[in-house]
This record gives sequence, structure tokens and C-alpha cells, in this order.
Amino acid sequence: MHFQYIAVLLALCSPGFAKPHQFCACQSGTDDSINIDATLEVHGKDNSRYIWAQEEGHFWIAHDSGPGPRFAGAFLKAAKGWIDGDTFYKECRRYGGADSTCFNCSEKHLLSDGKSIVCDQT
Repeated sequence: MHFQYIAVLLALCSPGFAKPHQFCACQSGTDDSINIDATLEVHGKDNSRYIWAQEEGHFWIAHDSGPGPRFAGAFLKAAKGWIDGDTFYKECRRYGGADSTCFNCSEKHLLSDGKSIVCDQT
């Protein structure tokens, strides 16, 4: 009984560790499209922390499963290191987003249209 009490106490007191991500964007709602206005605000308010993950006019193609984003659009990446998912979510909420979406991608390519980015491998 004493052991269970300590385990519960430690679980409640331990800080949560967010999963690190390469790319994130704000969403209009949970399981909804990218909210570009909120994403622009997050970038604009702290452009030393986040930079655009693609060139202007380029966008990521969505995937229902497998590697890459679940929603198409423009994403931010960390200027240095990785994005903390919990912190990014809070920033999206602060600037009008309802949720956030993040992903990792180790290999990508540009489609023949010259603007669509596809993630090939996580």
C-alpha cells in the first residue's frame, strides 16, 4: 500500500515530457485543416524560435497514414533543435488556433509541380 502511494505521488509530481517534433502548424480544430493565420501569428511573435519549413509558395501534401503530415499546408520548424509539442500547442491556442499538428520527416521530395512536398520517410 505504501509503495502504491509513492508511485501515485511521483506520477503527479513528475513533469511531463513532450515528444519533440521537426515540423508543426496550428489547426482550425481537432482533426481539422491547418489554421494558417494562427501559424503566421506563432511565427511572427517568435520568429527567432520558429522558421518556415518550406519555401514561399510550397506546401506539404497530407497523408492519411504513413510518413508526413496528416493535413496539407505550410509548417514551421525550430530555428534550432526540435519543437516541443506542448509548448507549440499552447502558442497556437494563444494566437487563435484550436489545436496543433506536428510530424517528423527524414526524407522528402518535391513533386514535378515544383511546389508540393511529400514526406517519404519518418
